[in-house]
Amino acid sequence: MKRFWLQAFLLIFVPVLLFAKDFKNVTIKTTTVGNVPFPHDPHLKKLGNNCTLCHNSVFKIGAKNPTATMADMETGKSCGLCHNKIRAFGLTECATCHRTKELAIKIPDFGSVLFSHKFHLSLFTCTDCHTRLFKADGTNPHVTMKQMEGGASCGGCHDGKTAFSVTGSCTKCHAVKDISFDADALFSHNIHLGMGYQCGNCHSRLFVAGPNSKRYLMSDMANGLSCGGCHNGKDAFSVRGDCNKCHTAKPDVDFKAGAARFSHEIHTDSTKKMYVCVDCHSGIFVGGVKSRRYSMGDMEKDLSCGACHDSKIAFSVTGSCDRCHTKTRNILFDIVNAGKVEFSHTFHLGMYKCDDCHNKIFTTGAQRKSYSMAQMEKGSSCGACHDGKTAFSVAKECSKCHPVRDIYFTADARFPHKRHLELYSCSDCHNAFFTPNSENRRYTMAEMEKDRSCGACHDNIFAFSVKGDCVRCHTSTKEIKIPVRETGPVTFSHKFHTGAFKCEECHYSIIPLGKNAKRFNMAQLENGNSCGACHDGKSAFSVKGSCDRCHPVKDVAFRDSGALFSHKFHLEIYRCTDCHDKIFVPGEGNRRHSMTDMEKGSSCGKCHNGKDAFTVTDNCQKCHPALKAIRYDFPNKKDLQPVIFSHKIHLGRGYRCNDCHYKIVPASVNRKPVTMADMNVGKSCGACHGFQMAFSTRDPASCERCHKEQGFE
Repeated sequence: MKRFWLQAFLLIFVPVLLFAKDFKNVTIKTTTVGNVPFPHDPHLKKLGNNCTLCHNSVFKIGAKNPTATMADMETGKSCGLCHNKIRAFGLTECATCHRTKELAIKIPDFGSVLFSHKFHLSLFTCTDCHTRLFKADGTNPHVTMKQMEGGASCGGCHDGKTAFSVTGSCTKCHAVKDISFDADALFSHNIHLGMGYQCGNCHSRLFVAGPNSKRYLMSDMANGLSCGGCHNGKDAFSVRGDCNKCHTAKPDVDFKAGAARFSHEIHTDSTKKMYVCVDCHSGIFVGGVKSRRYSMGDMEKDLSCGACHDSKIAFSVTGSCDRCHTKTRNILFDIVNAGKVEFSHTFHLGMYKCDDCHNKIFTTGAQRKSYSMAQMEKGSSCGACHDGKTAFSVAKECSKCHPVRDIYFTADARFPHKRHLELYSCSDCHNAFFTPNSENRRYTMAEMEKDRSCGACHDNIFAFSVKGDCVRCHTSTKEIKIPVRETGPVTFSHKFHTGAFKCEECHYSIIPLGKNAKRFNMAQLENGNSCGACHDGKSAFSVKGSCDRCHPVKDVAFRDSGALFSHKFHLEIYRCTDCHDKIFVPGEGNRRHSMTDMEKGSSCGKCHNGKDAFTVTDNCQKCHPALKAIRYDFPNKKDLQPVIFSHKIHLGRGYRCNDCHYKIVPASVNRKPVTMADMNVGKSCGACHGFQMAFSTRDPASCERCHKEQGFE
């Protein structure tokens, strides 16, 4: 009897416990207060793991339970059955079920305000606010400060009686901080609030806070906008003076273009009683976004720094350059027809002062002008000194400014500038023959022979001819790999040929170069073209024979059948032309022939016919040195193991290839699928396996001897 009750207990209560564990947390979605999590674990623990106290009397499993409002729960329905302050905590303890969090409320034109649920719940209950003042679903409309002052939203309590008033003490909700502006200006909220000003004195009458905030210039402030609303010299110090009260730092200003630096510290040194900010701002300099840059030419006309630096009040802008320009840099000029030219300030400052050139000869900044070589030769720009008297002439010694280098071309040709400059000047070639830039075009040797490019001088009158002495420009030769579609690449050795011949013996009479280069086939070579001009059997070996002297040969392996064709062996007996192209077309166009084709005289069968050479129907291993196992799969019979036919085993039993091929098992394309029924009547493998020569295909006990998983041999 005890055993019966134990089984009954296990059958009834264990599934209940397991089922309860499957539902740890349930999320209840509400329309007004968001999602409420219901945790099963603490409830099961409190109720002694008895699910039936709630299910299905209060909550039905598997069905949609009706929505219960807080008012329904207060009458004992749903959660209110237990949460009545007697069996469990009361429904008034909202935060126990309804999660609260700190809320960041976005205020237009101000930023965000943080509302602390934690702080307010220490003083009030949820129902004090929800839903009389606030909806608990996050869909509350924006309420202005004026509306709050009328009792809406936070103003329902913050009226100066229940809690501090919304009309004052703004910083209790709105966090304030010091604000940094350009030009190292700092606005301190703490200082202004400490002086008795209210937020409403500035916001939003003078300043609009938040993302729509606007920045004002000093000139705007001088007209009463922004800070100038108070800082007018009456209510507070004027924005027109006492700059350092707001601008706490006066950094040096760097002008990158001219490597110049302006020092605020030097100019505002109070011990020397030099200047105050308003001496320059904003009459001479306008700071901020409307600030503009002036050229040295402008300054010489008393603008910008030139208002003081006129050699009377302070040193002149036309001299003493290094007092403002802390360093100089080399200037790189990109010349259209001559590449890049570098002007070295360092070198010239070792001999001259800045004002020797600036701004008499060279104007700087936006007014700077570029000059051509023709203008320099007439005394402009660099030509003012580089006239052949004061310094070397711009008309001749080009390489002193324009860097020259040896130029390398294809075919390993080199043009040495240094060598040519010992004999000629730059203008002898540039720009009559060559434009020294990326647009310069290349000329072929044939064009040079017609007096173009180098050929203008190298005509055998002024200098050696481009038609000969190739090695004087082409410093080396290279081995040329010529792609031949029919036979693969052929290598032409310059090294070997230049040991016996001169370049011009082939170029250009026999073999043209460059764009005029042409490829010839073997038939054309045999008629005396290209290599055939010498390789005629008299001057050198004939192109009609000795093919392997140019065309590399190798043994050809046929993967599918394991056959190997030996070129080396056949070349000892035959010539290349005996097979190519009558029987075999070498290269990509070559096609594979089956054994059946060969038996009919195609391909290898042309000679291997039993008369000229051994027949293709016998002596298989002479060509097929490696015979591999053959695997037969049965894709339509998945339960049937594949069959591995081992050539190695059968050849080891004394059989020869032609014992099976071609009498019993046709090879290549003539091979056809054979069924077990065919074998049982003596076809294919059944010719031996079933007639006392080997185990029978009809013997069920022998199936696994062929049908088994094993590797290839």
